[in-house]
Amino acid sequence: MVGRPREFDFDQALDAAMQAFWAKGYEATSMTDLMAATGLHKGSLYQAFGDKHSLFLQALHRYLAEMRATERQVLRTAPTPLDGLRTGAHQVLDMADSDEECPRGCLAINCMVELAPHDDEVKRILGDHMQHMRSTIGETIGDAQTAGQVRKDRPPKLLTAMMMTFMAGLATTLKSGLDKDEAHRLLDAQMDAIF
Repeated sequence: MVGRPREFDFDQALDAAMQAFWAKGYEATSMTDLMAATGLHKGSLYQAFGDKHSLFLQALHRYLAEMRATERQVLRTAPTPLDGLRTGAHQVLDMADSDEECPRGCLAINCMVELAPHDDEVKRILGDHMQHMRSTIGETIGDAQTAGQVRKDRPPKLLTAMMMTFMAGLATTLKSGLDKDEAHRLLDAQMDAIF
């Protein structure tokens, strides 16, 4: 017997669920919120995505894939490797900013704080994502060193760790009130200091 065809756009519904989780966090997002965001009944949500946790994991994967696609685009189109690093880092800060234009912060950072300490699957997904980021940033720093844009007396792995640690701190501090312009100035100062 052939099942009923889906009467909704799967990707559109997943995007809507991602927005709902992003706006309120995992714990505070109810099935009612998800039904309102997607326009689907509870049964349709469960049939298409599984339970709330499964839907969240799919939404998180989607968000991280979009982040990586944006990162690749920025690095590929930047005039130089260092320009790509700067542009990408500033875009991350803009995404993490908690002002009226982007009140939700970065979903990945939010998940690190809310879920990763006690959700092994989220911790694994974010760990894989961070490893990907370390690899991409490290390669780009290596390219910038080869091009003479970045100091060569420190290995790319160390510079990557310094940059990612500082970025995570800035992104988190933005959520607790650090001025956006000040955050961008601090980022430029940090990059000038380590590179």
